[in-house]
Amino acid sequence: MDVDELFAQADAARREMQLESGDVDLEGDEWDASVVFVNAPCATRTTCATYSVGPDGDIHACPGMQCRHVVLNGDNHYVCSISGQVLGVKSACESYPGSTGRSIKSANPDDTAGMPVGGWVKRRDMYAASVQAFRNARDISDAEIAPAPAAPLAAPPVVKRGALCVDEAPDANAPPKRTRNSRKDNWTRDAINKLAAEALTVIDKLFIAQRKPQEMQLQPPPDPRLQNLEFVKRTAIRKYLKRCERGESELNLDVLSNVIIHANEFVREQRAAAARRLDEATQHVTKKRQRSDAGFSGQIRNQLSQLIVSLWRASCMTKHFMTSKKGNDSFRPFAAGILYSLKRGLYLPDGTCVVPVLEELAEHLPALRSASSTPAARQLQSSSHRGICSMQRALTSLSEMNADDAQPARTLLLDASRQGAFLRALVSRNS
Repeated sequence: MDVDELFAQADAARREMQLESGDVDLEGDEWDASVVFVNAPCATRTTCATYSVGPDGDIHACPGMQCRHVVLNGDNHYVCSISGQVLGVKSACESYPGSTGRSIKSANPDDTAGMPVGGWVKRRDMYAASVQAFRNARDISDAEIAPAPAAPLAAPPVVKRGALCVDEAPDANAPPKRTRNSRKDNWTRDAINKLAAEALTVIDKLFIAQRKPQEMQLQPPPDPRLQNLEFVKRTAIRKYLKRCERGESELNLDVLSNVIIHANEFVREQRAAAARRLDEATQHVTKKRQRSDAGFSGQIRNQLSQLIVSLWRASCMTKHFMTSKKGNDSFRPFAAGILYSLKRGLYLPDGTCVVPVLEELAEHLPALRSASSTPAARQLQSSSHRGICSMQRALTSLSEMNADDAQPARTLLLDASRQGAFLRALVSRNS
């Protein structure tokens, strides 16, 4: 054995003694972290035991993280409670039933050190507070005791609204419910203009659907070569020559001239038919655009809003609206119900049409679960049934009124019928 091998064995033996005694120099440049730790960044020790002498003189062999004396300190370090050596670092929070997977602790040491928020506050001496409370209870007199507050006066019983329970009997001495008078009797010019503006708002929110495209009857496209005179003449002459070859006819200049004349006439008819088809397609597109724009013209919208206001005024003068509770019927659902009544119309018992059938306008209303609908349109659509019911109840209550009381409402309904007829003529003219 040479000298180098002898010194190498001596260095290895000294290194092993240092590891066993825990005196290894961890700050040295030649120190290998893999000897002590499984992986240097996480600082988890291997099962290699580290020996240390305790205060009582006993020798403690610490096997690392497997040591039963390992505790977790406030810095999230696993430390041996006997040797005081750091054995590892807790890199993640433990799982508990309320854990969401997100760390709620800070890795910044400045967040867990220093003066707390608001400064240091001296804790209250609970023993001194207990002694003081005992002395106060012994020295207190009856004169210092505050009198008990007087019981509040009993509130009058609340009148129960709505239907009674199954085990309750109606009170015979209860006063009858007061009928609230309708406040829908303010028909000044400003009030009517505000209602018309509100009706226009409802129309703008509901007339959002696009008209379904109506395709023309599909016809096989004509052959463009039939409008070419040279192609038709060449085809006709070739067909005539083949008949002559088969002996079905004789070659004659008069017949050949007639073939050319008929070819010219055929091409002229094909060109005229193509021009007619082009004119029909142009007129179809123009009419479709006019029908689509009919519901978006200002004149039709204003006339429709005036019709809604007239029907609302007539309904407010019926018995149903004058005796119903406040808030049961509102203008917006009523206006939405009138717009959706354009699909089937609305007629009086005597046959008078107050809301005409206008498919050109009704097809712009959004359907149920329509992709083009908006939240405001869906809300108005859901409340339109309530508006239709209000209108039907108002018309039904006319028969319960005497002739003098029902005359103002019937006059307004006749006026609404004239406005509906004018609206029908206006839409048909624009479409």
